[in-house]
Amino acid sequence: MPIVLPEGKRLAVCTSFDLDAWSIMLRMRAVGLLGPGNYGPINFSRGEFGITTAIPRIIKLLDKYGVPATFFTPGVIADTYPQMVKELHDHGHEIAHHGYFHECPASLNEKEEIDSFRKGVEAIKRITNASPVGYRVPFEIPQANELSPRTVKILMDLGFSYISQHMGPYDFKVSKVRDGDVYHMDKPPEFGKEVDLLNIPVNELIEDDLAYFLGVSTFYPKLDNPSKVFEIWKMDFDYAYENEPGGFFALVLHPESTGRAHRMVLLEQTLQYIKQKKDVWFCRMDELAKRWKN
Repeated sequence: MPIVLPEGKRLAVCTSFDLDAWSIMLRMRAVGLLGPGNYGPINFSRGEFGITTAIPRIIKLLDKYGVPATFFTPGVIADTYPQMVKELHDHGHEIAHHGYFHECPASLNEKEEIDSFRKGVEAIKRITNASPVGYRVPFEIPQANELSPRTVKILMDLGFSYISQHMGPYDFKVSKVRDGDVYHMDKPPEFGKEVDLLNIPVNELIEDDLAYFLGVSTFYPKLDNPSKVFEIWKMDFDYAYENEPGGFFALVLHPESTGRAHRMVLLEQTLQYIKQKKDVWFCRMDELAKRWKN
């Protein structure tokens, strides 16, 4: 197994947050997915809630259980709320890269993509005094959710060690990223080569936005029963714990979604349940990446 967990630990658990706040909505407006009448102070306040109310709640809960987390942070959010990002960093959490203005690489030209990465790195570095080593692709609903042909090289040139976005080829195992795939419509694909960039995959079925936010439309989110969500998360964790020793389990959360009161109760129940397993290692994603052994 390429990931070697600390002695006596069976499974790693990564709690990750996409610190989007209002950036995703303004990015959607910038690319023409939303008009002025669909975005203003009312919907801006939904993202602002994630910063003003949800983050203090999340910090308090993570402190209570001694859980380090990874926060994928757009540069514009770091520039707007530097003290909040510094507080997350001071509490021992990882500040990872999530574009500058929640831009998806596949929707950018080469200069725009390089500028987005560099601006995001600089925004985080001004606060943490260190360059981020992890990246998650921002999602432009429904326009783009992909890497560009340049993304992997840009990440490697900037010193990133992992990306957390792919939904395979594994669900509970870390692997190396394969770069240079060519997909044909009339013959089998040509697979690229593995590079020195790790893939810490995500599972959208245990993402909070799928349960809470992606409803009839962007502005009319659905409302799933917390017990149903807990059951899904619990069963995925149980499977990983029983069947994927040496692997990891990751939650993908958003403060503006999970930070609501009854959902904070659900997150606490989830942490309590996992904490019962004494051989589980709670870690940040950069800490998990450091356990890779060639």
